[in-house]
Amino acid sequence: MEFISRLANTVEKDRIVDQLLAGVNGNFDLAILFVTPVAPYDAKEIYQQIAVKVGIRHFLSCTCAGIIGNQHEIEGLPSAVLMLARLPDVTIRPFYIDQNQLDELQTPEDIYKFFEVFPNERPSFLVLPDPFLIDPNQFLGQINQAYPKCSIVGGLASAATQPRENVLILNNKIYDEGMMGVVLTGNIAVETVVSQGCRPIGKTYIITKAEENIIHELAGRPFYDVIKEIFEQATLRDKELAQEALFVGIAMNEYNHKFKRGDFLIRGVMGIDPDTGSGAVADYVHVGQTIQFHLRDAKTAQEDLTELLNTHKDHFSQHRLKGAFVFSCNGRGENLFQVKDHDIKMIQQNIGPVPAAGFFCAGEIGPVGGVNFLHGFTSSITLIYAPK
Repeated sequence: MEFISRLANTVEKDRIVDQLLAGVNGNFDLAILFVTPVAPYDAKEIYQQIAVKVGIRHFLSCTCAGIIGNQHEIEGLPSAVLMLARLPDVTIRPFYIDQNQLDELQTPEDIYKFFEVFPNERPSFLVLPDPFLIDPNQFLGQINQAYPKCSIVGGLASAATQPRENVLILNNKIYDEGMMGVVLTGNIAVETVVSQGCRPIGKTYIITKAEENIIHELAGRPFYDVIKEIFEQATLRDKELAQEALFVGIAMNEYNHKFKRGDFLIRGVMGIDPDTGSGAVADYVHVGQTIQFHLRDAKTAQEDLTELLNTHKDHFSQHRLKGAFVFSCNGRGENLFQVKDHDIKMIQQNIGPVPAAGFFCAGEIGPVGGVNFLHGFTSSITLIYAPK
């Protein structure tokens, strides 16, 4: 198993593909290209040039707002990153699906037939959706049900501001909507670090009254009253952060007696009604779930990523990493951390060196508590190695 990552940051026709293929030759089982809209080239032209120079069995590409390479993150400038992989003893099943096809998958059997893979094969999905004309949450819900405990990772194409502006390429076919990806089975192991970049504030509460995404009561008290009490006791800095953005962490296992990082699915607080005492959050909730309020800033996001990567150090000292994909929110990067190359430097310092490629997404996909979700403001890092 071998991964090679190359980055290009030029718009010159004669140089962009040369940079992407520097020192590369031979045949590859999989190539994934992330590219910003660059003139005078576009994603299709770059793909065609690459396909002429190296042999590739399966090729995926999508347009994005910024790219992530082995050592650098490039935002708002013409750039591209290419990951090439040789995957012996791995079955690669490419797929494309649009909303109409997704709606037709009514049962797990429909899904098994569509993807030509069964749960006992322990598949891993790498997906690249367009964010406009397909429902990623519907897809994730159906796959979670059909393939329990499987890993789904990826990011939403981010170069567009309206439908049909993104470019998706799958094996020489070009799309402007839907979702493409690959299903991997065989001699490959995929682990994911999902850094949601938050820290808890206050104690945990059990939801005692709720409807869809509206929380009416926590521990028998109005949602608003609980928040008010927490922030009456908070530091000035935490009060300022709550004014910018307040989050709830939904415990993935409410039977835990002690919660830690990674035990919560983070969702934003969308609004609070002081008159009714209720609050709206960005996901469905139900009575009996445990929640804890969370805050986010650059320092917390850095601490969260460091701690989660450290949990993998010992494991990967015994199993050398082969490759990594980094799907980071377009609200992170220099905009959040005020420095360049933040996440990729932390990855390489903690678990590298490893060939890496990724992009700044319009939404990130990865598992929390063994269930796959669509996230925002996260860094979803896919770690690939060959099992013993």
